[in-house]
Amino acid sequence: MRHIQHYIVSFLFICTTFNCYAQKTNPIKGQIVGEDKRAIPYVSISLHNAKDSTLSNTILSDSLGRFTFANEKAGRYFVKIKNITHQETFSPHFSLTEQLGKINLGQITLLPNNTYLAEVLVQRKKQFIEQQQDKLVFNVENSMLADGNNGLELLNKIPGIAVDDSGVLSMKGKSGATLMINGKMTYLSGDQLANLLRSTSSIDINKIEVMSNPSAKQDAAGSAGIINIVLKKGIKQGWNGAISLNGGLGRGTHLGGSLNLNYRTEKLNVFGIYNQYHQNLEYFNSLTRYFYPDQHNVPESYSQQENNIRPKLRSNNFRAGIDYNIDSKQTLGLLINGGFGKYPKYEPTTNSFRNFDDNQLVWSSATITEGKEHWRDMLYNVNYTVKFNEKGHELKIDLDLVDHYSKMDQQLNTNYTKADGSTLNQPSSRRGDIPSDNKVYVAKLDYILPLAQGYKLETGWKASHVRTENDLHYDTLQKDQYVPDLTTSNHFIYKETIQAGYINLSKSWHKISAQVGVRGEHTHTLGNQITLHEQFEKSYFKLFPSAFLTYTLNEKNKLQTSYSYRVQRPSFWDLNPFRVYTDPFSYSEGNAQLNPAYEHSLEFGYTLASKYILTLNYAKRTNVVNEIIGTDPTNPYITYERPENIGSFRNYGLSIIAPSQLTAWWSATHFANYYRNEYNIPQEDGLISRKGNTLTLNSQNTFKLPKDWSIELGGNYVSGLTIGLSQIKSYGQIYTGIQKNILNKRASVKLVVNDILRTNNRRYETFSSTIRLVGKSNPDSRTAILSFNYRFGGVGDSNGQRSTGSEEIKNRL
Repeated sequence: MRHIQHYIVSFLFICTTFNCYAQKTNPIKGQIVGEDKRAIPYVSISLHNAKDSTLSNTILSDSLGRFTFANEKAGRYFVKIKNITHQETFSPHFSLTEQLGKINLGQITLLPNNTYLAEVLVQRKKQFIEQQQDKLVFNVENSMLADGNNGLELLNKIPGIAVDDSGVLSMKGKSGATLMINGKMTYLSGDQLANLLRSTSSIDINKIEVMSNPSAKQDAAGSAGIINIVLKKGIKQGWNGAISLNGGLGRGTHLGGSLNLNYRTEKLNVFGIYNQYHQNLEYFNSLTRYFYPDQHNVPESYSQQENNIRPKLRSNNFRAGIDYNIDSKQTLGLLINGGFGKYPKYEPTTNSFRNFDDNQLVWSSATITEGKEHWRDMLYNVNYTVKFNEKGHELKIDLDLVDHYSKMDQQLNTNYTKADGSTLNQPSSRRGDIPSDNKVYVAKLDYILPLAQGYKLETGWKASHVRTENDLHYDTLQKDQYVPDLTTSNHFIYKETIQAGYINLSKSWHKISAQVGVRGEHTHTLGNQITLHEQFEKSYFKLFPSAFLTYTLNEKNKLQTSYSYRVQRPSFWDLNPFRVYTDPFSYSEGNAQLNPAYEHSLEFGYTLASKYILTLNYAKRTNVVNEIIGTDPTNPYITYERPENIGSFRNYGLSIIAPSQLTAWWSATHFANYYRNEYNIPQEDGLISRKGNTLTLNSQNTFKLPKDWSIELGGNYVSGLTIGLSQIKSYGQIYTGIQKNILNKRASVKLVVNDILRTNNRRYETFSSTIRLVGKSNPDSRTAILSFNYRFGGVGDSNGQRSTGSEEIKNRL
């Protein structure tokens, strides 16, 4: 409670201080309209000194065409309005004085530029990739390649991002990225996060924001950066919505659909979205385990494992809310976001144990694993925004409650056979009851205060409390009866409270814009292993600075650099010490003694001709958290995986984004990334150095055809990568799609084929002192999906949407 009071008092003191010392400003206001007097939004407006036409400032008009130059010095000026759809326009010269206080230029009318109208209609569609100051934005809504995929599959198509089936995210070769949805932390880990992504349909996704060096305003968690999935929203006036249906085949049936309804007036916005996603999947995995006796370089024996995994995903997600404009400055919003689903798996597995010298079979086993997993997610949010004036002075408040529950009922039945085919042992059976109950409470305040001479202050406070509970029970079959296995059952409760405050200060000059910030986070954790009567407690405070600098050489070329210091806290699942068996001969377990990893990250960027983006990056991480493997001390044929702080890590990278308009009908975006990972891992017998180079390539091509037909062709390739003790071999895929717009372009029909050549397989190798794993995963990645999308209702379009005090909040809904 003291921490909460301390942050509230500090926050109010900062707000009061800057309000008292903010200097008098001289705003220049106006509105951009067309010949029909309708507002023209998002127009570039530059302010110039009348004496020598030098540039003083550049801004964009808002969604109603309005603009305000705040905090300008006294002098004589004119404004220039530049928009490709209209003729370039200049205002008359005017004088701004301290006595006059402000200038209102009224409505400035733009005349249409008919010469470039055809080009504009093409360019109004957003590029697939957009570079912004602190993030890279992928507009997946504009790509037909997203249709029919779930969030897990879609993220693996995004350049520089990889996510595995267990929900581990990596960015440009660095593991430990944090996932947000609509600007909110998911607070999920492991399989829970993977299931959330599987149950999120691409139909509902607008864009994906990649922040390799987030500002101090964002949570410090996520040493590799932050990935934010932004879901679609309604922007039209009146009643409007969309219906989407899709179906297709992989190794099994894929079905999905969504309904999106929205009603917007001047004062009220009400929305509701529901989507359903069904997938029948089938994976094939093979794994060879080589067992090494102590101090030997040649394995003594090995086992060959073959898995056929047949999961069935059934997910339902919904989102509903209300935004109410109390007046022109205040907006109150309510949001409910939920989902429920199940992911049952049927998994036949065979294991053959052989001598390494003569390859002779010693014994074998056959296991049937059945897992019945289901989950329920709910998020409740109240948000409030007040805009004190039109200069950007505002306050935002968010209150969240997140309730997640999941449960796995697991059954493993195994038969054992000698080399001659006779029965080796009695059949074994293990059943598990694996629940997880998570609750998260979050309160957040963000405050923006424009200052004199173009400075801007951002500050805020956030408090979060997480409680997770796992009460795992394993039973084993003994003499035809199930008895509790007390050696593997465990009841674990984990609590984490984080108090955070941040401050950002930014300023733009003629060619330079800069932002510096620092975030302070106090973390308190308490773990209670009830079964073992053990507790652990940690409390620590850290400062996380960040800095951004942009230098504009001219209108088409600019330089950028950014730095951030971040943390990767162990996931709740990694801290949980109990075991989860994947088959009778392997299990994974958590580690309650894990410490956070910390990373320094630095990037240099160069934008050429306003479209080619070259980036150099460097990162150094300490206390790296990574999976290690070993053999169980009670049985040398059973292997385990456990997270450990394994040492230090360095990452060097070079990437380039190259969009191109090759012809009037062929546009493309290409991405190439080269990086090097270096690990130094302390071991009992010395220091292990693991190094590897990786080249990733990604290409998206769009072909415009007559009569509203279009084709997209894309692909990605990864040459292989080094992650901790594992080496992943090369993989990639080619995918394509064809689309036809119908019903006056209100509807579209699309056919998308993923992984045409079925090359998106994972081959990997993992080492330890006593065991080596060589595996291959063959996912259900080649699919053909046919989708139908229809938009209905609405008055006007996004050009006529209202700009309200809750616009930032609506961007997250």
